[in-house]
Amino acid sequence: MKGILPVPCRVAGYALLLLAVFVPMLMYMFGMVHDGNLVLVKLGMKLVIWVSLFMVFLAKTKDENEVTGSLRLKAMKYALYVWGIYYVVVLVKAAIDNDMQEADNSIGIVYMVINVICWEFQLQKQRMERTFRRK
Repeated sequence: MKGILPVPCRVAGYALLLLAVFVPMLMYMFGMVHDGNLVLVKLGMKLVIWVSLFMVFLAKTKDENEVTGSLRLKAMKYALYVWGIYYVVVLVKAAIDNDMQEADNSIGIVYMVINVICWEFQLQKQRMERTFRRK
């Protein structure tokens, strides 16, 4: 699976991710978040998080090749396995606590976060292996 977005989208995705996390907190500190717009702030935050995670994951790397594409695919597989385990644990915990509100719709964001973490780990691992093979 090759990246479909340009290289700068990766940095832009991380910048958007930081903004999505910290801007709502600043808005709350300055009294801009209240009961009337809480749902809109939450939805906007989730939307920006989704977009930024996809930007990071689908952006091409500087040295994009077939190995990078296979790493992206491998990261998706690992993230899917970890997400499945996480989802089952959350459902069992919710059943034990008798609270189904815990397994809400933000579980997809957790999948994408795990996806990006696996992707970054695989990329760094590939770079380290290439660096030490040259010597």
